Amino acid sequence: MPRRLPRARRLLTLAALLGLSLGAAPATQAAPADEGTALPIAYHCDLAVDALHERVFISDYNTGSVLVADYQGRIVRTIRDLPGVCDLELSADSRTLYAPLALDDAISVIDTGTGRQRARHATGAGTAPFHAALSGRTLFFGYGEQWEASIGSLTVGTSAPKVRLGLIPEGDFSGAPLLATSPAAPGTLVAGDQNTSPSTLSVYDVSGTSPVLRTTVRDPGGASSFSDLTMTPDGETLLTASGAPYHHPSFRLPDLTEGHTYASTSYPNAVAVSSRGDVAAGVNSIEPDPDVYLYRAGADSPYRTVSLAPATGYDAGHLRPRGLAWAPDGTRLFAISGHSDEEHLRLVVIPSAHRSTVD
Repeated sequence: MPRRLPRARRLLTLAALLGLSLGAAPATQAAPADEGTALPIAYHCDLAVDALHERVFISDYNTGSVLVADYQGRIVRTIRDLPGVCDLELSADSRTLYAPLALDDAISVIDTGTGRQRARHATGAGTAPFHAALSGRTLFFGYGEQWEASIGSLTVGTSAPKVRLGLIPEGDFSGAPLLATSPAAPGTLVAGDQNTSPSTLSVYDVSGTSPVLRTTVRDPGGASSFSDLTMTPDGETLLTASGAPYHHPSFRLPDLTEGHTYASTSYPNAVAVSSRGDVAAGVNSIEPDPDVYLYRAGADSPYRTVSLAPATGYDAGHLRPRGLAWAPDGTRLFAISGHSDEEHLRLVVIPSAHRSTVD
């Protein structure tokens, strides 16, 4: 086993991996997006879209803050004092935001209307919770570093929230795993390895008191180092993005047999699916190649492609890893773009993303 780095350096190394630019993609024609809104951050980890207040939440690991934007992309608030914030999970009613804090060994519970923290639940010294997914009244979180990582849980919406650790054996994943759930499949939790090539996907039955492993697949579809995971609205399919292969594969649940493949190019780094089932497949491209491919569910060809470099020639940069999120009604797609050597990222709003016509 390799020599362990100091904890802070290991976490920053993982954060850097999430924002790594990997290369180029072949040129095609794409509809340009606008220039977007400059963000006062150089790195983001996740974004979540709140339908109740029409807000977009963007986590910034480096500054320990969450930016709050409206549906037009304008920054309206900054939530601070969230050291090591990464994943953002919204409650079903969009009234509560859950945020793991890797540098504070805690889960923050935030009121989406006021932006104020309601509670902060300690997860234990050295746990470093990083990724999260909500299933019913349980928030599962991937925590730990290197081969000491595992999955924990926090009961939510109760008078006495309870944290549990070690729900899967240490060593199953080489770092805090990416997690995915769907309200349509409350008993299913998917975990993916973000740090190894080839990677591993595992499906757990979480309907009982402890997760039960249902399926695990090494090298699913030739995947290396998952960047993003999401489940379709019906909870029956998992969509993935990883540095390779150079397309966006899907896998049927719970057996992880390969399903439909959404063609894109090198290097896939984000995927999001709308409530209508439309798929946004994002890649780390070089302008003027498309950054985002939009598909109807199960379609062989995209109904639209989008470049994050506008027609004016402004270099908006690459789509960032895990940099896509749909508005819950499927009418807008939000994207985070920027370059690894720039001081500021940008929030780009892609309106009418569900339509079959190009702007």
